[in-house]
Amino acid sequence: MKILHFEYSDFFRRVVHDMALRLGYDYIGTSNGDDLFKILAKHDIDVIFTGMELSDMSAESLISNIKSSKFDFLPIVILTSSEIADIHKRLKGIEFSDFIVKENLTIQSLKKCVNRFEKI
Repeated sequence: MKILHFEYSDFFRRVVHDMALRLGYDYIGTSNGDDLFKILAKHDIDVIFTGMELSDMSAESLISNIKSSKFDFLPIVILTSSEIADIHKRLKGIEFSDFIVKENLTIQSLKKCVNRFEKI
């Protein structure tokens, strides 16, 4: 599995990076939403993780850009410190696959989430 992770926080990129590697996943992380399609064009990504805010765009913009591209089939998981109700309100009408609240992020929760998207 190869994870693409968009997150402005160096700390959370490092946390997800370390967990992903411990689980045997490949990991690419960036804080720059402008790199989105460059990375997708170069790598066979299986799942995208994103925070709600990036250095140069919001999760809404990022997800909309992906969903209107040839990569619209990729699952998108939101990692957030927001409340669940806030996520659904903010992203109303925008399709995403799953979310993990950052305070609940563990190696087990990451593995459970990623396993849902493994190719058979």
